[in-house]
Amino acid sequence: MNQSRYNDLASTVLFAKRNGRIKVLRHHDDLKLHGTGRSAAVFKIKNENRVIKIFYPTFEKTAIQEKQNYESLNGNPYYPTVYEAGTNYLVMDFIEGKTFFECLAEGIPLKPRYIEHVDNGLEFAKAAGLNPSDIHLHNLILTKEDKVRIIDVARFSQKKMCTQWEDLKSGYIRYYQHPFFPKKIPKWAMYAVSKLYRLYKYLPIKTRKRVR
Repeated sequence: MNQSRYNDLASTVLFAKRNGRIKVLRHHDDLKLHGTGRSAAVFKIKNENRVIKIFYPTFEKTAIQEKQNYESLNGNPYYPTVYEAGTNYLVMDFIEGKTFFECLAEGIPLKPRYIEHVDNGLEFAKAAGLNPSDIHLHNLILTKEDKVRIIDVARFSQKKMCTQWEDLKSGYIRYYQHPFFPKKIPKWAMYAVSKLYRLYKYLPIKTRKRVR
C-alpha cells in the first residue's frame, strides 16, 4: 500500500463535536474504529496488521510532535513502529492486547516484571533525549505474547517534569502488591481515583502540603 492509499483512507474520516466530545461520523469501510482519545481516533486497517491514528482537526501539531517522538524511539521493541505520517495521521503497528486499565478491570494480574518493562521503555526514551510524560493505564499495553508496549508518546517532548508514572508505580508497590488488595478493580473506581489525582495535581503546592 502506498502513501496515497493511506492518505485516501484518512481523508474519508469525518469528525464532529457533540456535547463537548468529538464523535466519528463517517469512515471508509476498510477502517474499523479501534478507540478514541483526547486528540485522535485509531482505526484498524482491513487485511493489515497496522492501525491508522487520525488526529482531530485542532490537533495537527500534536500529530507532528508524535511523529518526531516515534522517530526518536525507532528500533526499540517497547514502542510501535511508524510506517508513514501525513499532516493529520500516523500509520503504525497494530498492537493486539489489553491496556493495563483493562487488565485491572478484568482481574488480569499485573506482574512486577511488567512494571520493570515499563521502566526499561521509559529509560530508553530518556536516553533518546525525550521526557516521558502522561504515562497512564490506557497507554500501557500487555500483548497476547505477554510483552509490554507503550503508546501515545506525543507528550514525551514536553519540558515540564511529570511524575505520573512514578506515582502509579508507588501505588502499585504500596497497595496493589499487598496480598489482600483486590486484583480486580471496577472501572468507576479507577476513573474516580484518576479524577481525584488530577484535581490534587492542580492544587497549589502550599495547599497540597496542608492536605497531606
